[in-house]
Amino acid sequence: MSYMNCSDWDNCTLCGECLMKCPVMEMEKDEAIFEFRQLLEGKPAPRVFKECTLCFNCNQFCPERLRPYELILQRIIEKRKKKVHAFLPYLVNGMPTGSLFQDYYSKMSREEKNILEKWSEIPPPGTKDVLWIGCLGKTVCYDIEHSKVLKDLTKFGPPDLCCGELAYRLVGWQCYVDVITRTLKRFEQLEIERMVCYCASCYNYFSNILPKVYGKKLPFKLISMYEWMIEKVEKGELKLKKQLDYKIAVSESCYVSELGPEFQKSLRKIYNAAGAKLVELPHHGDQNISCGVASLARNPKWRKSLWPAQKAKRKDLKKKGLKNLALNCPGCFVFLEFMNNLKIKKKNYYYMPDELLRAYGDEITKPLKKILP
Repeated sequence: MSYMNCSDWDNCTLCGECLMKCPVMEMEKDEAIFEFRQLLEGKPAPRVFKECTLCFNCNQFCPERLRPYELILQRIIEKRKKKVHAFLPYLVNGMPTGSLFQDYYSKMSREEKNILEKWSEIPPPGTKDVLWIGCLGKTVCYDIEHSKVLKDLTKFGPPDLCCGELAYRLVGWQCYVDVITRTLKRFEQLEIERMVCYCASCYNYFSNILPKVYGKKLPFKLISMYEWMIEKVEKGELKLKKQLDYKIAVSESCYVSELGPEFQKSLRKIYNAAGAKLVELPHHGDQNISCGVASLARNPKWRKSLWPAQKAKRKDLKKKGLKNLALNCPGCFVFLEFMNNLKIKKKNYYYMPDELLRAYGDEITKPLKKILP
């Protein structure tokens, strides 16, 4: 089993649509056909190996409903010849060995550690909605545990479990299998109706990658925290306390095309409801531009992976005369803010969960921005 086994590549017609419509490479037809044929045959694809930011957009362009992203990821990992930069496995949570997140959790206060221990307990049978908190969400566990907005949700997020995104995208297939196997084993104990995902990355990996690539489906419904908040707002159970009074663009993560137009609408709907004045970037929806972090898989040197993608994102903001950008993905926020600190002309990046929870009445004592160092 590998990434590319999720599609029957005998059905590929070599139309080139996936690479022609790519918002990053925008290849001409002949070049797209040549490069994709190279990928199918396991041969070097020069521009793909050099420029692809490993977003998911190409999956939406295939008329045969194949998954070009997984083929590209497979070939890039093969090209590394099993040599993985040590930094990449260190980012992966959910493994028995040490990781960035496990090191961070070990340095938390006693109160925060108690919260994580509480979140490791299996919710009582018959619990309707459970809030799943992923790796970065657990770093701000105090505010989530004491949230007024999320008070009716039972929290669940054992520190040793993970949706598997970073393993999948940066390290390799077997690493992902090891991580998701441990997570699914614990999920078997859940007797719930819905899992509300605090992190949109988790939402994508549980609702799309798990069934479409790994071939397993969870026995309960999945919903993002944004969609859950919209439900509460429309029922009158959630009232705006502090309006987001600024002009801003929503920066969609690289997997937003996988989650589809309804999720894209939900990001805008809840931000509009909170009072923000939204402006669309030239690249959005299925044509969004990645933050670049996934391309660390093909080149761990951030100047050649992160920066080109982020330069394009900043260019989009400049075209619209904007400095404000709302980010729903924690990975996007962390890496864009990291690079932002290296620039003289800084942008204002806002992490959507922090902003929205504050707008609807929460006190955010430890915003994600403050834990970046």
